[in-house]
Amino acid sequence: MNWQRKLHQHRRDLLIGLLIFVVGFGVFLCSPVRPISDSIYTFVVSESLLKHGSFAIDQIGIPRLEPRFNGSYVENGRINELEWVGNRLYYFLPPGTSVLSLPYVALMDFFGLSVINRDGTYNLGKEIQLQLIFSAFLMALLGSIFYFTGRLVLPERWSVIIALGGTLATQVWSTLSGSMWSDTWGIFLVGLVVWMLLAEASTGIRLRPILAATVMAWTYFVRPTNAIPILAISVYVLLYHRRLFARYAVTGLIWLALFVFYSWYNFGKMLPNYYRAGRLTFEHFGEALAGNLISPARGLFIYVPVTLFVFYLLARYRRKIVWPRLVVLSLSIFAVHWIVTSGFSHWYGGGSYGPRLMSGVVPWLVLLAIIAVQAMLKQREELKNRPPGFWRLQNVVGGFLLLVSSCMNGIGATMPAIITWNNKPVRVDRDPSRLWDWRYPQFLAGFLRPPPPKVFPPADVRIDFSRKSADLYLWYGWSEMGGEYRWSDGDEATVVFGLDKIADAQLLMKLTPFIVGGKEQRISIKLNGQLLETLTLKDPSPHEYSRILPKELLQGNNVLTFELPDAVSPKELNLNEDERKIALGVYWLEIKTQGPSGVQDAPKYTEATGPLPDGGYAVEFEFLNPPQVLAAGESLDLRVKVKNVSGAIWPAMGDSSGKYQIRLGNHWADSNGRTVILDDGRAALPHDLRPGRKVELLLRITAPQMPGEYTLELDMVQERVTWFADEESPAAHMKITVR
Repeated sequence: MNWQRKLHQHRRDLLIGLLIFVVGFGVFLCSPVRPISDSIYTFVVSESLLKHGSFAIDQIGIPRLEPRFNGSYVENGRINELEWVGNRLYYFLPPGTSVLSLPYVALMDFFGLSVINRDGTYNLGKEIQLQLIFSAFLMALLGSIFYFTGRLVLPERWSVIIALGGTLATQVWSTLSGSMWSDTWGIFLVGLVVWMLLAEASTGIRLRPILAATVMAWTYFVRPTNAIPILAISVYVLLYHRRLFARYAVTGLIWLALFVFYSWYNFGKMLPNYYRAGRLTFEHFGEALAGNLISPARGLFIYVPVTLFVFYLLARYRRKIVWPRLVVLSLSIFAVHWIVTSGFSHWYGGGSYGPRLMSGVVPWLVLLAIIAVQAMLKQREELKNRPPGFWRLQNVVGGFLLLVSSCMNGIGATMPAIITWNNKPVRVDRDPSRLWDWRYPQFLAGFLRPPPPKVFPPADVRIDFSRKSADLYLWYGWSEMGGEYRWSDGDEATVVFGLDKIADAQLLMKLTPFIVGGKEQRISIKLNGQLLETLTLKDPSPHEYSRILPKELLQGNNVLTFELPDAVSPKELNLNEDERKIALGVYWLEIKTQGPSGVQDAPKYTEATGPLPDGGYAVEFEFLNPPQVLAAGESLDLRVKVKNVSGAIWPAMGDSSGKYQIRLGNHWADSNGRTVILDDGRAALPHDLRPGRKVELLLRITAPQMPGEYTLELDMVQERVTWFADEESPAAHMKITVR
């Protein structure tokens, strides 16, 4: 009964490990920010494997959108997580998470919880819920693994500190415990291997090469960057466990062969598109190297500053390190991961929080912390007579950095404003310079107002709050668009607008107050800080509002503020789970200037210096001479009226190379919807086009050479940036017969 004796011997450690799991699981489940992004559809693949035995998800009720080649693979419309391969639809991201999660998904199915509705359609809400539970479970269990790893060489107290630090003071809490990112399974598996390595080094527990190779192979199947620790550990086994290397290598090669078979069978190539080495471009390498460490939005040393303390301990007590080979292994993996991550053009991880793409180094940082603390304790034991003040100061500094790290990652897990930061005031993908903005860093998004826009959009246009184009006018305090109107969110909301000439203006808007149970909504309206009027609304029905804006209060750049002291969340009123503090719903808003009627501004000709802001890609078309029939290869000057329904002025010119110029263009699609001619004609703007204004353009189109039924697709394009249809405004279509 040797196992019973061991169980009794380690009973206290098991109880502490269980307590760490319970604490972590509870904290993760209660954290409100659930950043599902790349992990969307993960459990759909699991369901497809369970029910249909296929990695393809064709038989699941996911909308089939027009295939769109993005330069690397064919997306399902604009859903970049889904990939078309021939006529089959696949999940673009690695398959490992979906496969490893099969037992959990099957168990949830047994209890009637599934991401697939009874009618076969996809249930995003259930995916978010089920991913939260399982990711919280795995990351809480990883905390226990960190504790047991520490207990191999450290006292109980230090093992608890490192285990809690590894889970609550890193990306484990802020990111990986909220949904099934590929790194969620990835660092869990790496955490198991870290335990194996330290157990072999410290207690003589034999390293099991087949098990280690299997676990490491699956880290690759969940995320390709785990090829870095695979290669490093392979060299480690070859150097220090040569007699085990053959079994380790053969096992790894068998798993690799199975993965290549999977890829060839499903995609017709040795590795899936997500695993392409060509994704490493190194185009922003210098900036990315610095950004992954010290950027106020993505820097590891900013969001996990306790990392610096671990490095300090390693350097100061380097002579007392017991297993330098493990330190070299961990630091090598850290360095190469940092370099490789910096090679991606999206080195900042898109719309995420903090150093998400550096999450893979967390288990190795925990191992380094364990080895560093062990060395420190050995030095302290040898210097018993040294005054305790130094040790206290060192512990205070380390404790402070650990607390800061916990706060930074707690912010990411509990404050929804940090997710909004990625998209407002402008999407970080469109303006990566925001990653370096210390005036409004991501971790303070829930505490600071966002900075005002660099350019205030012009007045004299009706701002439709149901469209994305309204975003340019909405500074802060508004929800995302949805439905006919948009709710305020918070105790204050603002609208900004610019004026070329200062004169009396009129504010017009259609609004609806949030009123429940006979209560009222008080709304104070201010213009540039000066009170205009206080409304007390008791009728919840929509109605229009008008107010003169005197020229004495107007400026070139203006801020219209709505103070909302009675804002309340529907959840507080037990109406639903909506946690937004809402007070005012706005359908549209318009600022009408009182200039002389019939007077048009003189045309302007400005040069675009960058992409349009979010909300700037909205257009409406009117065909003035639409043809029904064209001869094969025939050319026609198509007259098109173009209206700018965005909130941005469209500059007439691009830079010296033509980049950023806004022009009208067209494509041709056959009767099956397949694009047969891309980029047929182009027509430039004759002058800058302000919001709400129209212009007539002449576009030379040329019919395809083969007779048949075709669709002419008309769209605006900002050269070398994007087509408007890929952003927020649908293209115009016309059926034409070619004879």
